[in-house]
Amino acid sequence: MQAFAVASLSIWLCLGATTLAESHGPQHCTSPNMTGVLTVLALTGGEIKATGHYSYDSTDKKLRFTESEMHLNKTEHLEDYLMLFEEGVFYDIDMKNQSCKKMSLHSHAHALELPAGAAHQVELFLGSDTVQEENIKVNIWTGSVPETKGQYFLSTSVGECLPLSTFYSTDSMTLLFSNSEVVTEVKDPEVFNLPSFCKGVELEEAPEGQKNDFFSLFNSV
Repeated sequence: MQAFAVASLSIWLCLGATTLAESHGPQHCTSPNMTGVLTVLALTGGEIKATGHYSYDSTDKKLRFTESEMHLNKTEHLEDYLMLFEEGVFYDIDMKNQSCKKMSLHSHAHALELPAGAAHQVELFLGSDTVQEENIKVNIWTGSVPETKGQYFLSTSVGECLPLSTFYSTDSMTLLFSNSEVVTEVKDPEVFNLPSFCKGVELEEAPEGQKNDFFSLFNSV
């Protein structure tokens, strides 16, 4: 599956990049506060695993994702996650039934922030290199997540460090995360507040051998 992700990225670069710029080894960057739409695609079968709105607090490392009701393939409750990366926990929230699960996050890595160990590969243009309004300059980064043994390719915009897309692959999954409709602020910080029915919920132990992280949560939906 990792080889499939590499091939997919290569095709994407060939189709989308019109001009390669020489890499000067840019410094690691940090995402801004953001709201937007996150879509998750399983590359092996072409299945949309999830799509929905998110809010991300890049300072306090908090992420709220609420699955869209337009995701018509869902037969169970819509996913609603509050991930607190600094605390190493996440909440699986069921607003319909007013229930909540609190579980450990075993990795801080996710698709909306450039991981600390990411290695820069290349800087390139997507679109026209002659008409400024019709292109975007991006950096391509690669790396691994030690806790999950996963490999990733992540593209960020030059300047604001907006995460645009992420290929992520392990032996058991190959996913593409696409970030769109981005606004570089969180207009409603209350989205990071727990619903009243989640307060006081005890931490649940994961089944033996299972480790929860951002990527595995979206692979299991």
